[in-house]
Amino acid sequence: MSEERIERMRKKFILASTLSFFSVMFLMGGLIYLFITFTERNEVRQIMKYIVENDGDLPEPSMDPETEEPALSEEGSVTDKEVSYTEGDETEEIAWSLAHFFGTGNVIVGSQDFAGRTRYFAVLFDEKDQVTDVKSRHMENVDTEEAERYARIARKRFLRLGSFDTFYYFVADRTEGGTIVVYLDRTSQIFTAYRVLYFTLILLGMGSLIAFAVMRVLSHRMVRSEVENVELQKQFITNASHELKTPLAVIRANTEMQEMLDGETEWTQSTMRQVGRMEGLIRNLVMIARSEERSSGEKLQKTDLCRPVKETAESFLSVAASEQKSLKVEIPEEPVSILGDDSSIRQLVSLLTDNAVKYCDPDGEIGVSLKKQGKYALLVLSNSYTSEGPVDTSRFFERFYREDTSHNEKGGYGIGLSVAESLTKQMRGKIQADWKEGVISFTCRFPVCG
Repeated sequence: MSEERIERMRKKFILASTLSFFSVMFLMGGLIYLFITFTERNEVRQIMKYIVENDGDLPEPSMDPETEEPALSEEGSVTDKEVSYTEGDETEEIAWSLAHFFGTGNVIVGSQDFAGRTRYFAVLFDEKDQVTDVKSRHMENVDTEEAERYARIARKRFLRLGSFDTFYYFVADRTEGGTIVVYLDRTSQIFTAYRVLYFTLILLGMGSLIAFAVMRVLSHRMVRSEVENVELQKQFITNASHELKTPLAVIRANTEMQEMLDGETEWTQSTMRQVGRMEGLIRNLVMIARSEERSSGEKLQKTDLCRPVKETAESFLSVAASEQKSLKVEIPEEPVSILGDDSSIRQLVSLLTDNAVKYCDPDGEIGVSLKKQGKYALLVLSNSYTSEGPVDTSRFFERFYREDTSHNEKGGYGIGLSVAESLTKQMRGKIQADWKEGVISFTCRFPVCG
């Protein structure tokens, strides 16, 4: 794995962990806000229902003659009879406790101070939609005209229970006919909910930033060993390649000398073939090391694709002809410029053309074409490749992978396409392989430089 891929994985890890933290925090904050909103609406609904049942009035609590203290009303209060349970009835008791703990139980609306701390006004309408009474003694800062205007706004709305400004409104039918509109002032509760919402959003933002910073620091430590391993691997490949060159040169020289003295034999020919194969493998290993040494942030220059592509592809004409294969090169006359460098383009075209010649069918056709398509330059190299079934092109760019070594005796090392992919990415392009109707195509897409 290259340093570039490790860096991409590190960034993906930071993004995934930060998004996970953000999602969990957002879910928790949203549930808290929804819970507060639900309990508030539940309380509002019960208070307004109590006011509607009393036709817009809040009756004074009745006095207990024995204790001379206000008695709780049966409609909205919780009496001793309601909370007394038989022994062993723990399930019902737990359910009652949880309901009141989470604010979903009955609200005590008959207490002594309930009427004094409830700020509301009610507007009563008859069956002809005419205002018959306005009860606003529990809200002195709202006059009759303003109360009627608020009531008509609520009657025009689709929801019978909702919020408007700092009020909750409730539109209900009266038992004797007509409707009643109740506005309940919940300024303090609404502002409290908003404060909780804003505080949750602030914590969400700060927590996400902190999580991003922590993940960024930790990710560097987590991939440090992998980066060091990559450096050691590249250093090993480079050193091993140089060390292997000397004994291979000695073997080649000794074999050539033996052939000069004793003539060629099948044994010397076999030795020379293996030496040539080893030298090719070493060249590919060096190519890998050099391609990975290129930084993704390396400064690129405006380069014309046409000339290096044409010259490199045409250099394989004789190779293709010697193997009874035809090579067709189609390059436009006008320049097609991208951000890259001449040597990388030539190396890329050489690798892909060499691969096409090797794996082309006997007496087959090889094509090299370049064209401009919108904002992109398309470099396509294709060759005929007969196969009894579909060809899996998804693994073509894996290092040391070969689809079918028996299809062509020049199987190669499975390295060239991996290097070609690396070169394409370095020039900010993308490469893909396709097989269709007996033809394998490699398409390189580069952004055109104005």
